Amino acid sequence: MPAPAYSEFYYPLNVFMHILTHEEGAATYLHYGFFESPNEPIAKAQERSTAALLERLPPAGSTRLSAPARLLDAGAGLGTTLRKLQALGYRVTGITPDAKQVAAIGDGVDVRCVAFEAMPEDETFDTVIFQESSQYIDSDALFAKAAKLTRHVVVLDEFTVRAEEGASLHALDRFLAVARANGFELVEDLDVSAKAAPTIDYFAQRFPRYRDALKSDLALTDAQVDSLIDNGVRYRDFYDRGVYAYRVMQFRR
Repeated sequence: MPAPAYSEFYYPLNVFMHILTHEEGAATYLHYGFFESPNEPIAKAQERSTAALLERLPPAGSTRLSAPARLLDAGAGLGTTLRKLQALGYRVTGITPDAKQVAAIGDGVDVRCVAFEAMPEDETFDTVIFQESSQYIDSDALFAKAAKLTRHVVVLDEFTVRAEEGASLHALDRFLAVARANGFELVEDLDVSAKAAPTIDYFAQRFPRYRDALKSDLALTDAQVDSLIDNGVRYRDFYDRGVYAYRVMQFRR
């Protein structure tokens, strides 16, 4: 019997995939959900997040005068969004610097093992998408490269909006300033923190319950499980007190 997909991923992604696989039957997405009610299935909430992304993309269809819109999914994750975009008729390329993610996505889509900062500049895109991947890229490098590749950037991600010790996400004010410095105008900024934060609760409630399984299946230690629990409490507190926020943003040049 083949090893489950989550066993190939790095900590802590393997933990999230382990829990989703056992709770939901499969790990389809790695991103937050947008919850309408705290107790709805996380898969439904994650689909709502993807729907919010799709609403902000250019039309997929082509005409006699134009080819289908070309997209770059910067941070392709498990490839679910990548495949959905391809099925909708987009010419879409997915990238991730994680070879394990590329292997998990598999064939049938254009996915490349490359960091966004290293993307060649002889390719251009109608839109570049960052769905919870902008937080892993230096802001200066992100917008400097984006300015070479596109005129439209869509970001769904979490940010530090009020400085406090221990807050490690990109500072929102600096992110926006760097965008402006590279010629991008912020044309939408939607705070969806209240919808995203229940994702933290979903996993925080399950870390203690899955302690033994995580130790057995992923060789985690009690200290690692305790760290996940403690970090979840701290993370939720940052959302509750307005230190962190989740934003849906569009930029245009």
